[in-house]
Amino acid sequence: METRKMFSSDRYVTRGVNEVVPFELQLLLWSILEKRQERGDQLDHLQIFELSAEWVDGEPVQKVLNRQEQPFHEEVFYVDHTENLAIGVTVWIMDSGEYSTLLLPEEY
Repeated sequence: METRKMFSSDRYVTRGVNEVVPFELQLLLWSILEKRQERGDQLDHLQIFELSAEWVDGEPVQKVLNRQEQPFHEEVFYVDHTENLAIGVTVWIMDSGEYSTLLLPEEY
C-alpha cells in the first residue's frame, strides 16, 4: 500500500474562512505547506496559521506565522503586494487522512 502525502488529497475551505480570509491568502497558506513538504519538513496533521500585519516603509505587509506541535516548528512568512489583509485571524489546516480542511478554530 502506498503512503499518502499529507495535505495532498481533496481540499476544502469553510464558510467562515471564506468570509474573513481573502482567496489569494488562502492559496498562499496551501502553498506554504507544499513548499515545506518539498524541502522535506515533517508536517503535523494540524497546521496553525496566525495572520497579522506589520508596517514596512509605511506600508502594511501581511505576516503569516505557521506553527505546529509535533514535531515543533514555527516559521514566519511575509507577503507584500496584497490588497486585502487578514489581521488578527487564526486559521487551521487539518488533514483528516481522507481530505484537508482550511477552517477557523471555532468551526472545529
